[in-house]
Amino acid sequence: MEALLIFIVLAVVAYFLFRGRTRGRQPVPTVYMPDTFVVLDLETTGLDPARHEIIEIAAIRYRAGTNAHDTLQALVKPTKKIPERITKLTGITQAMLDQDGEPLAQVLPQFTEFIGSLRLVTFNAEFDMAFLEAAYEKHGIAKPANPVSCALKMARRAWPRRKSFRLEHLANDGAFAEGNAHRALEDARRALIVYAAATAELKSVA
Repeated sequence: MEALLIFIVLAVVAYFLFRGRTRGRQPVPTVYMPDTFVVLDLETTGLDPARHEIIEIAAIRYRAGTNAHDTLQALVKPTKKIPERITKLTGITQAMLDQDGEPLAQVLPQFTEFIGSLRLVTFNAEFDMAFLEAAYEKHGIAKPANPVSCALKMARRAWPRRKSFRLEHLANDGAFAEGNAHRALEDARRALIVYAAATAELKSVA
């Protein structure tokens, strides 16, 4: 079902490209997208990678020419209790982390294997990569040297006259608002929508 959803959303991102030119939806050109890449998202306990922790990692490994895209999703057990405001924002509770959370030291090798050497796409690369770099350093694991694309920066270049560049607003324009905002896998799906449309608009992978 998840793979089917990914296939469907790639068809509707044409809204970005044809807004104001046609009322119909047309297939988005994917010729400028990498054949294979990983779009990822993190949920954290705050904004500072030096003080706050990752509580969820999710990633989608996109492959051109198929509707079967592998996914990775893991709750990460933090060393401190999750703040109530983060629970309200993400829906992730302390009970969920206590029951299903894995130590970050176990999740990072799984994530590293999943991404391989593929290009990484994230909506806010500076934020996500800072947390990942801090996590790898903290646990003494070699940091991957994958190329990175920031869907947010690409969206700003593609549509400079937009009033809002919030992920949910961009995804809503792409007619894909299902799922829970601020959960990592759903936000990764939204980032994939934005990236697909931006690569077509900019004719560039980054």
